[in-house]
Amino acid sequence: MRYVLLSGVMLLIYLLLSQSQAEEQETEKVLPVTKRQFLYESKCSKCHTLGRVFADPKTPDEWRACVDRMREKSPLWITPEEGEQIVGEIVNTREDVVGSFPHKKRYDDAKLLFIDRCTECHSPDRIVLARKTRNDWKKTVLRMQKKSPSSFLDEDIPILTDYLAERGGLIRDDHAAEIMVTKCLVCHDAARILLERKSRTDWEKTVSDMQDYARKTFLKDWFLSNEFTIIVDLLEKTQGIESGGY
Repeated sequence: MRYVLLSGVMLLIYLLLSQSQAEEQETEKVLPVTKRQFLYESKCSKCHTLGRVFADPKTPDEWRACVDRMREKSPLWITPEEGEQIVGEIVNTREDVVGSFPHKKRYDDAKLLFIDRCTECHSPDRIVLARKTRNDWKKTVLRMQKKSPSSFLDEDIPILTDYLAERGGLIRDDHAAEIMVTKCLVCHDAARILLERKSRTDWEKTVSDMQDYARKTFLKDWFLSNEFTIIVDLLEKTQGIESGGY
């Protein structure tokens, strides 16, 4: 009888342990890992989206200079060897963004026009924060023309409208990347920020915590109100839990 009871107790313990292990296996789900083919996918998609990285075609020398600039901003994130590998990957596998294209000069001309006509009265921040459709941008430019006819020729209107509609989001991303370098990477190691993945709510809390810390430590606002929104938008796009970033 004693043997039967002992066997029953041991069987019960075995069943309980088996159930516990099964529950642990269910709860410890492995997060899906995106398989990367190229180094630039992980190294260049943190301060910028890959869409922004490849928005403008460049010659091989221009790509090398571009990667060198990124290395200077965060030397620990991209080593010299990794920089060479990234340039090689882009030049040898992305023919669509390597070379000198006619539309590149058109873009440069439009950018100069934008700087000359728009930033004389408005800060770039105010412009990049605006989220407008092409039609909305056209109305805005026409309104500016009415206020200052001598500053806006009729032929400037479609050029500026196209530039703002097509490049507005990219300008915003560029501004966000600059904030990342000057406000985030200046204090934190790149890997601490660039390897994390969080929801938008968690990124908002992280940036808010940094803001509170700066107020207590430096007695100043580290992120301006518009910068807060811009940097959280970038972090959500490049390092959000459901983003396509790497």
